Amino acid sequence: MDMKKKVLLIEDDLLTARAYQKLLENAGLQVVCALDGHDGLEKSHQGYNCIILDLALPKLSGWQVLERLKKHDGLKHIPVIICTVLDGEDHRKKAAEMGAHAFVNKFKDNLLEEVKNALEFF
Repeated sequence: MDMKKKVLLIEDDLLTARAYQKLLENAGLQVVCALDGHDGLEKSHQGYNCIILDLALPKLSGWQVLERLKKHDGLKHIPVIICTVLDGEDHRKKAAEMGAHAFVNKFKDNLLEEVKNALEFF
C-alpha cells in the first residue's frame, strides 16, 4: 500500500499557507496546516514525516517551536524545514545549530525541493 507522506505546515499567513498547501498536495503529499506556534506544537504529535515551520508566528515563535520539537524524544527525529522571510546568515546558522534540516527563504528558495530532500531520508 502506498501511504502518502504527511507534512505539517506551521504558517500564520493564510494566503501563504494555502499556496504552499496546494504546491505540496500537487506533489502528492498530505498536508495539515497550523496557523500559530501553539497549534503547530499540538498537531506535531500526530505522526508527520516533515514539518515546515515559519519563524514569525503568534503565540509561540518558530524558534520556540523548533526548540521544543528537538527536545522531545518522540519528535526530534522529524526533519524541520524553516521557511521564513527572515534571511541572513545569523538566522541560518541559528536554525542549523538548533537542529533544523534546512532553511528556506519564502521568496527565493525552492521549498518543494527541500521537502523532497528531507523526505528521502525519513
